[in-house]
Formats: sequence, structure tokens, C-alpha cells
Amino acid sequence: MNDHTYSTQIEVRWADCDANQHMRHSAYADMCAHARVGFLNSLGMTGQWFKENNIGPVLFKEQTEYFREAFMNEIMTITVEAGEPTGSQKSVCIVNNVYNTQGELAARHQVIVGWMNTQIRKVVELPEMIVESALAPVESPQSKTTEPA
Repeated sequence: MNDHTYSTQIEVRWADCDANQHMRHSAYADMCAHARVGFLNSLGMTGQWFKENNIGPVLFKEQTEYFREAFMNEIMTITVEAGEPTGSQKSVCIVNNVYNTQGELAARHQVIVGWMNTQIRKVVELPEMIVESALAPVESPQSKTTEPA
């Protein structure tokens, strides 16, 4: 496994599996979302913090690449890592690597996340806690993208 900012372990449940008797595609996204929430909690960004600050994360893009099957009762390790810079002060790319019990990469899940003010319902600049967390890497001139609205 690579250097990462945060990791957690989750057991593949019955409900995570499909008719092929392996973990269904959307269960990978669910596990990765759970890992990202755990990471935010570790920074102090709890449900209460979101409520008090009238802010919450919002997904702009989500994609998954699958490399290995995962099966019921298998313990998966999910990392939270910085992705490529987005070129925006309002979003960050987060990569979740999902490893099986043998430590093999089973999937890579990538999201572009912004932060919405829940009162005015508009995307705002990244919270300072995210900028300081190493999830907002320094951008290179080649990494510029269009800023979300």
C-alpha cells in the first residue's frame, strides 16, 4: 500500500454482494464514502461541525476502476489520499484505494468534492481544515481545470 492520509477496514457484508457472489459495484462507492466520512471526523469535521458551520461536502464527479473481486466476510482496507489538484479553490480530488485481505489493490475510487454552504445553497471555498489536511495538494500549471459553479 502507498502512503496515505487515512485508512479504515470494513468487512464485506451479505448486503454488499450481488448474484455473482462477489461485492457489487456500488458497495465499493459506499465503503469509500464511509472512509471519507471517517477521515473528516478524524479532522474534527463531525456532523455537529457541519451543522454549526452551515457547510457540507458535495460530489461533482465519481468514478471507480475495478481490479480484483471481493467476497462476503472479506476485510477490505480503504485509504483516503489526495488526488491530482483540481485547479480550483472550491474543490479537491480524493482517491480511495480499496485493498483486499491479501493487500492487493481491488479497486480505485476517485471523487471530486466541493463544499456547499447549506444556507445559501452555493459552493464555497474549501474549509481551512481540508486545505491543511494534505488533501489539497499544491497545483501545478498543467493541472488547471474549470472551476465548479
